[in-house]
Amino acid sequence: MTAARLPITLVMVSYNKADSIGLSIESAATGSLKPDLIVISDDGSDDGTPEVAAETAAKHGIPLRFIRHQRVGTYRIQTMRNTCAANAIDGGIVFLSDSDCLFGEYAIETHQAIHQRHPAAIGTGPRYEFLEGASGPFQTTFTTLEIAHFPTGTYVAPCGANYSFRKSHWTRLGGFDRAFEASYGMEEFEFSKRTELIGGECVSDPGAYVFHIPHETIFGNRNAFRNIGVFDATFGTRHIEFERQYIETGVTPWYWRGRRKTPLLGDKIKLDSWGAPAGFVPPLELQLSRSLKPLTDPAERVVASGDQKALAELRRKRWGIDEKRLARTSPARIAVQDLGWVLKNFKEMPVLKPRLEHWLTGTRKMEAEMAGTPA
Repeated sequence: MTAARLPITLVMVSYNKADSIGLSIESAATGSLKPDLIVISDDGSDDGTPEVAAETAAKHGIPLRFIRHQRVGTYRIQTMRNTCAANAIDGGIVFLSDSDCLFGEYAIETHQAIHQRHPAAIGTGPRYEFLEGASGPFQTTFTTLEIAHFPTGTYVAPCGANYSFRKSHWTRLGGFDRAFEASYGMEEFEFSKRTELIGGECVSDPGAYVFHIPHETIFGNRNAFRNIGVFDATFGTRHIEFERQYIETGVTPWYWRGRRKTPLLGDKIKLDSWGAPAGFVPPLELQLSRSLKPLTDPAERVVASGDQKALAELRRKRWGIDEKRLARTSPARIAVQDLGWVLKNFKEMPVLKPRLEHWLTGTRKMEAEMAGTPA
């Protein structure tokens, strides 16, 4: 027996997003399940954001509540998200995102399915980053793709721009904690942690994906360390270490062994061999699960040419890798760590080249062992 459909309120915060909020609402309206209501909490936009939102919502017959705040210039996303949730439909699902996100075709329907099966859930899914504005190729943000396929969630799984819960759950927990106000990050992790403590769970599904439209942040460098400190003091945890262990010992090995979840909505959601929608360009960390050539090719160019530009490119690739996304005992992890040691300890080309040649010899052997092995 299928659980009854719950009304869904799509909620977003905004500030001067006239260039993207229409695209966001359009993508929600044309997906497999339209939201029953859209609530936008706006931080004093003066670029026409309210008008664009109202026009797009009306075009698709979706009721809109646009709540205008006076601009105060501090980071207060926690309060604005609470405003959104308070204005959502009672007895329904609150799907929290941002006004610069586009929704996958089945994202809203997947969040509905999560909450039909898991009444006390925090729902989430991958967040992808467009490489060419609002269209074109895209790649995953941090580890959201891998976490979407991992079978067991925890508070670090949800992505704040792709986050859902029942309104009754939000009411029970008292909303997002304003102790995190005026600084960046952690409010969704804190909410998810409290969900765990009362017996709830974090459920991530690969079909619940959204796309982020890249842009310059109005807040500059958004340092989360102040809020991480508040979180750790509240729960007696070490968040950074816990997240690292969760990803390195659970999520990454599971994903790198080729294990992919079937979306809750089944085969009607088409995913590629990475478990992503068509058009996905895997970042270097994921490419290395199948081949070491993204590192060996630039290293070979350095050895062959002795060119400083080639060396700069090799350094950029090596130091741009997030090692948490490399399986601990994988050839990629070994190759990346060994390459880092070579680049740190041998600066001048005459001594660097023979060391790189030695690294290449060992890495090519590992590459040969990887050949024909499924990701």
